[in-house]
Amino acid sequence: MDLERLDAYASGMSSGGRSDVSGVLRELRTAGFSPAEAAYVTTRVCGLTLAEAKTALFESDAWRDQHSAWSALHERLEG
Repeated sequence: MDLERLDAYASGMSSGGRSDVSGVLRELRTAGFSPAEAAYVTTRVCGLTLAEAKTALFESDAWRDQHSAWSALHERLEG
């Protein structure tokens, strides 16, 4: 993960007044960021903890198509 690039992107989003979590996550998904990158940037832009950002990402409409794959992976890891 290129933290310099992510911090620069977060800075640009912050200066643009973005703080709506769902809007931020949608923009990051559209821009091609990975879930981990999106969680990182969301913490910076929206002032969330990492746990809050991960929960928001999992529950977001922008990443809804990944829910079943994430749930299956989580179940395999726990099992």
